[in-house]
Amino acid sequence: MFKKLAVVLFVVLLAVPALAEEVSTKYLSVDLPEKWKTVMAPTENQGTTTVIFSNAAGNTSVAFVTGPSGGADAKTVADMFAAQFKASKPPVEKNGQYTFAFTRQKKPCQAWVAATGDVFMVTTISGDRKAGLAFVKKHVKSDEFSALLPK
Repeated sequence: MFKKLAVVLFVVLLAVPALAEEVSTKYLSVDLPEKWKTVMAPTENQGTTTVIFSNAAGNTSVAFVTGPSGGADAKTVADMFAAQFKASKPPVEKNGQYTFAFTRQKKPCQAWVAATGDVFMVTTISGDRKAGLAFVKKHVKSDEFSALLPK
């Protein structure tokens, strides 16, 4: 009897899908898929929240920096981050957002900068841009600030 119960319990546990870890900030939430991890849990500094994710292979990372814009428009925020990341070219406006490329630790990176009201979001993808964008589109959600996610 006990063996049958143990076998049934084992089969039931195998049938239950693994629950994805959810990581949330006041701006977005991420249903972290199995092959991704949180590299830096959400941290807040002077009202700005930063969170970083990476895939298990370590060849792609996605970071979000979100917070109050202090009255600055998206172009001003984009110019500031492009300078900080030492972008080789100034940000370009595409689909109502600003984007620029840069290099970090010899990996190609892309940033998207958007603002709405008094909130800005900078999304950076390091490494495999296609994998990073797929991660954002499939696993990152924001009810109030979805327009700030890369388009």
